[in-house]
Order: sequence, then C-alpha cells, then structure tokens
Amino acid sequence: MNRPRTLTAVALAVAALTLGACGDPVVGTVTAKEHEAAETERGTRKDCTTSTSSTGTRTTKCKTVPTTSHEPEEWELTVAEDDGDTVEVGVDRDVYDRVEVGDRYDEEAEAARAG
Repeated sequence: MNRPRTLTAVALAVAALTLGACGDPVVGTVTAKEHEAAETERGTRKDCTTSTSSTGTRTTKCKTVPTTSHEPEEWELTVAEDDGDTVEVGVDRDVYDRVEVGDRYDEEAEAARAG
C-alpha cells in the first residue's frame, strides 16, 4: 500500500471537511493542477492462528492470503484564494478538464453547475 498517497488522501478529506464546516466556499485563482491515476496493488500477507490442545501443546498454523488495495483516480486544483490563503481542492474530472491554471475558481458556482 502506498502510505504517502493514502496519507495525502486522508489529509485532503480532513481539509475538505474542515472547509465545509467553516462554510466558506473556495474562491480564487487556480495556480496548479494535479492528477493521480488510479492504482491497484496486489500482494500477500500471512494469516496465522494458534490453538492449544487439552494437553497444553500449542500449535500455530499459517496460510498466505492474497490482498488487494485500490486507490481511486484523483484530480486536484491548487487555488490561491482572494484572502491570500492557498488551498487544494479535490474536484471531479469534468471540472479538472475544463479549468486551466490562471482561471478563476468558485466552489459555489461549480456546485451549482453540477447541481
């Protein structure tokens, strides 16, 4: 599993919830765009169980179990807000494809457009 990417996704989700809780929509100029392709990783892990017999003998049995983790595709805009703050906003592909660096971004207008 790609820990830095997972931590980034968690940080973005927390940031999005925090921004949503404040009620302040993101409005400003797009300064950067970032796209991360979907990623699927397959691997294995050991799954072990230990049992104790009536005579006190402990037995451990292990088996190898296949694992799969999937990170979905992500699109992100970096926006320099009018108040001077810079925020990263997760968007859908349509918004990402339509908006260019240097364009004005208004979160409420995008929500209304999608609505």
